Amino acid sequence: MKAIVPISILFFGVFLTSCTKEVIVAPQSPLIGSWVLTGAEREDSKGWFTYNTGLENGVFYFYENGSAEYVNGNLDLRGSWYTSTVSGGYYDQYGNYLTDLHTSMQVNVSDYYSNSSVNLNFDNITFSNSRFVATNYDGYGVDRYFFARY
Repeated sequence: MKAIVPISILFFGVFLTSCTKEVIVAPQSPLIGSWVLTGAEREDSKGWFTYNTGLENGVFYFYENGSAEYVNGNLDLRGSWYTSTVSGGYYDQYGNYLTDLHTSMQVNVSDYYSNSSVNLNFDNITFSNSRFVATNYDGYGVDRYFFARY
């Protein structure tokens, strides 16, 4: 009987070490985290010009579960964000018209009590390190928004 106990412990130890656990991690969006709008520009027939959107003094928070916040002083807007890969025409960050696969982004946050909301619909986003540029064409010109990590 004494020989059975060490053999069963050895068998159990071999059994445990032969089992492996595979953890599959879904790829995270590089946009998850906090962002500030560092500037905005618009291109029309005369070229690019800088303008103030009113969003430059706040912080956007994009969470992994698709929820979003925009916080600016006492204003706290909550809602959602998402990106999608789409095919078709769009304007890139340089104002060039392209037709291929690209990533679009939507951000919709609001606050019922202050009756405030921010709804951003970008045709294309280009991510690079700790920055991204988002563009939108409204039928008259191209807007581009510059974001940096907060």
